[in-house]
Amino acid sequence: MHGTGLALEIAGGVAGAVLGTAAASLISVRREPTTGRLVTRAGAAYAALWTAVIAARSCFSIGAVHWFSHPLATWMAGHQVTGAAITDTLIIMAVAMTLARTLGLAVRANDSRREVPVARSADA
Repeated sequence: MHGTGLALEIAGGVAGAVLGTAAASLISVRREPTTGRLVTRAGAAYAALWTAVIAARSCFSIGAVHWFSHPLATWMAGHQVTGAAITDTLIIMAVAMTLARTLGLAVRANDSRREVPVARSADA
């Protein structure tokens, strides 16, 4: 096996998992007191993280064609990385980010379901 495409794809997966975990930490999970239903809320920091990641991936894709195609092609040839590996890396990163965020929220939601609300005393 030659080249570093696989290493690049693994790095993209790790980066996506880290970013997805960070995104999940920016979402609050709580139980609605009146209905007992779980509610999630994401604010500006969550939106900013997703926007920054999507913008970075888009800028890279546009830049690879219009801004830095020659330096990228030189780097790819020197490291034996194919265009398919670059594409795969971006896809793996996006999927890993979404999965990490979703799994993180699922774990937190499951933990919230286990919490038993304290019953109010009739004497209070």
